[in-house]
Amino acid sequence: MEDTLKHLIQKKLHEQQERKYEEELKLQKDSYAAFLRIYEAGLAGDMIEVLPKTLAGTTGGGQTDGETWMKFYGHTVILCQDLLSINFFTDQMYNCVLEEDYLLFAAKGGRLSTGHLPKLEEYFQKHPKTPVVYFHTDEIDYQGRRSNPRFLPEWSPDTLASFFYFGECFAVRAGMFRRVIQDLHEMFPTSEQAENMESGNGFREILYAAVLLLTAQEPAALMDIVMYHKETDAGKPLRKAEQEDGLLLDRILKRPLDPVRLGRWLAYVERKKVCREQYRISILIPSKDHPDILRRCVESIRKHDNQGIIEDGVQDTKSGQGIKESLTYEIIVIDNGSGPENRRLYDAYAEELGYRYEYQPMEFNFSKMCNLAAGFAGGDYYLFLNDDMEILSGDWLAKMLEFAALSHVGAVGAKLLYPDTTLIQHAGITNMYEGPVHKLLKYDDRVEYYYGRNRGVWDVIGVTAACLMVSKEKFLQAGGFAEELKVAYNDVDLCFRLHQMGMFNVVRNDLILYHHESLSRGNDHLDPAKKERLAAERKTLYRRSPGYYDYDPFYSRHLTGASEAYECTLPYENRNIAPVSGVKKLSGKSAEEYPGTAMNETLIIQVDTADKELLARQGEMPCYLIDLHAHVRGLDSCDYRYRMVLKGGQGCYEIPAIRRLRPDVSKTIENEKHVELSGFVARIPQKMLPSDTYEIWMEAKCSYSRQRLCNRAEQTLVVTD
Repeated sequence: MEDTLKHLIQKKLHEQQERKYEEELKLQKDSYAAFLRIYEAGLAGDMIEVLPKTLAGTTGGGQTDGETWMKFYGHTVILCQDLLSINFFTDQMYNCVLEEDYLLFAAKGGRLSTGHLPKLEEYFQKHPKTPVVYFHTDEIDYQGRRSNPRFLPEWSPDTLASFFYFGECFAVRAGMFRRVIQDLHEMFPTSEQAENMESGNGFREILYAAVLLLTAQEPAALMDIVMYHKETDAGKPLRKAEQEDGLLLDRILKRPLDPVRLGRWLAYVERKKVCREQYRISILIPSKDHPDILRRCVESIRKHDNQGIIEDGVQDTKSGQGIKESLTYEIIVIDNGSGPENRRLYDAYAEELGYRYEYQPMEFNFSKMCNLAAGFAGGDYYLFLNDDMEILSGDWLAKMLEFAALSHVGAVGAKLLYPDTTLIQHAGITNMYEGPVHKLLKYDDRVEYYYGRNRGVWDVIGVTAACLMVSKEKFLQAGGFAEELKVAYNDVDLCFRLHQMGMFNVVRNDLILYHHESLSRGNDHLDPAKKERLAAERKTLYRRSPGYYDYDPFYSRHLTGASEAYECTLPYENRNIAPVSGVKKLSGKSAEEYPGTAMNETLIIQVDTADKELLARQGEMPCYLIDLHAHVRGLDSCDYRYRMVLKGGQGCYEIPAIRRLRPDVSKTIENEKHVELSGFVARIPQKMLPSDTYEIWMEAKCSYSRQRLCNRAEQTLVVTD
């Protein structure tokens, strides 16, 4: 009877613990709900419909009562962009709209947060040269629940040239907009406007053209707020990136406009003409002991012997077809010490395939090899290429050159897939809290991710040196590759410095190459030696460019800093965790004899990080970071309360660690209960602990029994002055 009662009590207590666990798990999994609690907290204010649902099916500004789709807030007019035509801005009836200071265009089937409107006017006032402001967006259901945020990058001119990435909502200065709309009214004949309305494009093409003219001299600016909320019950999801916008750009810019008015976009009008210039491209390939792999690479280049991009209006007099200009290029292979037999093969292939072979025996240093190859090059543009690349189309050089030749562009890369698959190996480099990564690594390219991030042309913080084009002048100005970065991050370092020079790095997702890097290649972060080397080179990277630590202008801080996916940042990612406010020093006998029980290997501990953080954030003291995961093997982990203790020669300290979601752990641990919340993180300000070498201990105490498990991690934390 007593055992039965005890069992029932334990069952009841277990159920209580399980409910608490599930509540916390739900809270941490709903990352966007956490974002809203932290960043908005009532600041967004009330919401208004852009267009009442009763009018959502109407088209043409003249068919509705203006008061229903024009709303005046302060000095701002809100306009439903789907119901407008260019005639709206020549109608005397609505001249009052252009007398206001600011215009906010929004798509129908959505709502706006009125609490942000005063911030918009304040932003325009503080930034008098900014012509256009755009915002983040999300979705909202009929119960008011918000989801699927679209966090946009900072100003990205090449992305805007690819498609109208501002999306459903943006604002302009009314006076400036009035001037450009007068030009556009002359550019777009009435018949074409009517055709656009019938095709469903409506006023959108006019708006896109207006934004291009408005940003020709001064860039648009991102306001870091979620302004627009697409109603999910409106029948349509948020509009995806439409890559035909890039073609629309060409059409718009070919209309009669003063070149001075085109500003930055004039270069896009003429970008294809670069293929007619007598530029020489040097293809620079480091290779050692891989002659057959190199042969496949060079043969693919020769097989798809280059063709320039077709020049509109430049026709062959015989065929009447557009001319594809040929580009001049050379191939230089740099070898840092192949064996005699492989060196003989490199020489033989050089004669057969027509490349220059330079043998420079030395310790492997990718940066130095590339710099040496550049020293032998005679081209105006350098294309750094891995020997395991395979070319798939004849216009690859031209597609890279037309962007590399733009004065504001630094490095240009391509989308790389694993061979004979649709799996992504590279679609641009993103700089996150945990360091530079390849977003969407091994994701299927047949799927469009996060509003077209693997489609079209995007400005990115960096591209891989596996395929990277840059002009000789910009490469030398940036100082070439940093030779202290022998293996990793040298391409990122170069891209950082190009960005510091005011340039934009670009990835062309519309150009695909195969990268024969093995799909089964091991994770460098799991190999202790490679992990240590990567950590050292990452420190070097951020020592050289400290302003880029956990910063990427083309990747919102509100997106995760811990995975290859595009998703809202988790509330308990390391970078979102505040430093601990204090540590508790254990005293008396409990400290002298800690842990006071035998180590129990049932409590599993795996330390990911126990080190001083690379850099301190602005306004924060440098911190030591402990990031680990722990669970009780063979038992239900939700039944346990966990404690982190550091044991040093001068005493023991209880550390108030944050318990956090670790989806990566739950995926790899099978047949264990409730291990999703197995992560424990603490950021400890530098001067909070005395200098010492600390053992890292974890305790797991059962919530309804006296069971107490203790175990020590293999790693230690070294604290210095």
